[in-house]
Amino acid sequence: MKYTLIFVLLFITGSLFCQTASEGETYFNNKQYSKALSVYENLLKRKPNDGLFNYRYARCCYELKDAENAIIHFEKAGSKFPLRDLYLGELFFNSYHFDESAAAYQKYIATLKPTDSKIAEYQEKVKKAENANHLMTKIEEVSIVDSVVVNKDQFLRFYKFNSELGTLTQESIKLNHHRADKIRYMTQRKDRVYFSDSINGNMNIFTSYKLLDSWSQPVPISDIINTPGNENYPFLLADGVTIYFASDGANSIGGYDLFITRYNPSTDTYLAPENIGMPFNSPFNDYMMVVDEQRSLGWFATDRYQPAGKVMIYTFVFNKEKTNVHSEDPEYLRQVAQLKTYHKASVSIPDSSVKENRLPESEKQIEFVINDSLVYTNVNQFRSAEAVKLWNDLHKFSLELTGKAKELSDLRAKYARTEDEAERSAISPDIIELEKKIMEMKRQFLIKTIQVRNAEIQFLETKK
Repeated sequence: MKYTLIFVLLFITGSLFCQTASEGETYFNNKQYSKALSVYENLLKRKPNDGLFNYRYARCCYELKDAENAIIHFEKAGSKFPLRDLYLGELFFNSYHFDESAAAYQKYIATLKPTDSKIAEYQEKVKKAENANHLMTKIEEVSIVDSVVVNKDQFLRFYKFNSELGTLTQESIKLNHHRADKIRYMTQRKDRVYFSDSINGNMNIFTSYKLLDSWSQPVPISDIINTPGNENYPFLLADGVTIYFASDGANSIGGYDLFITRYNPSTDTYLAPENIGMPFNSPFNDYMMVVDEQRSLGWFATDRYQPAGKVMIYTFVFNKEKTNVHSEDPEYLRQVAQLKTYHKASVSIPDSSVKENRLPESEKQIEFVINDSLVYTNVNQFRSAEAVKLWNDLHKFSLELTGKAKELSDLRAKYARTEDEAERSAISPDIIELEKKIMEMKRQFLIKTIQVRNAEIQFLETKK
């Protein structure tokens, strides 16, 4: 009787386990990733080393934009699932682990047949990862003055530069089933224009001169600048020879990258364009560099970590002499390259609750990405009580992080002002320790952000 009871209990437990696994598979196959995530999370508590459960949990995390947990569980899934290396290649690349990204893509390529038409595409990804890894060795030290999130279709309105630098205009055109910016730059003297336009489905840069009573026929600026990729967003410095532009061609590390070139009047040619590197460039789209050398200010736009249709515009201190960041800590270098060492909130994070919210209306305005198609702009849009609690925690943590960032900024300023070498040596360990503390806090900040998002997504899924 005793053994019969044990057998029955084991049978029931096994049946429930199979039923749960089947339920998870159904959610997964129907792309209901939030529901599938919960199921596989429970399954992994019982079988933490199961390859399939880890793989599918990782896929759910990937689809729900939880990159950190996606990487952890793709690696736990093992090599039984070749696609995991394709996902890891992308995840490592977007998190600035470029050497690991290249290795993951190469592993995936090794699983393909030699005749697979996708091999060239993945080899290009390996090349970009290797190029990005090289750029990590010379990250420029940059001081950010301001940052603001704006609509991409109106982003030039937020470039507050003097008309002495010339003028920029923006026009949206249709290009290969998507919208593209047609940018026109005119010099301050209004005697020359540089502009982007579409040729055979690609964007290229053209130029034209002012004649007596008309303009010269537009011509491509240079074959060394225009490539089989897209070139756009031209800007000419006041020196009349230095040009910044953006390209998504072979030397880009992802999407548009910012490049610099100079005109050589003696040969009537341009120097080979140079990728200006990180932190200006990223695995995402970075473009429209404008520099005011007289006022030592610069501006550029990026869509890194922004929802669709939005871009971040950074205002920075322009230094004629480039200084690279020096550190033996690869994680710190990754943070610097991503501009995450500059903790400047572009939106306010309010302290609110479900039961009571007496904040001024201006403090309720936020910009929080829930998923690719849903962005909250007001705290009252949250529907999950759990998400609101987590949001409150995120806000308090953000204040602590801001305080630590201010403390670090003050220490760095003190170090820069101090000429006594002994005093500098005493300050240096405090700076390093605080940098590590802030780096860990930023990691926690990202985790807390994901927790808010996932709580709201899971609540919304239950209401469908």
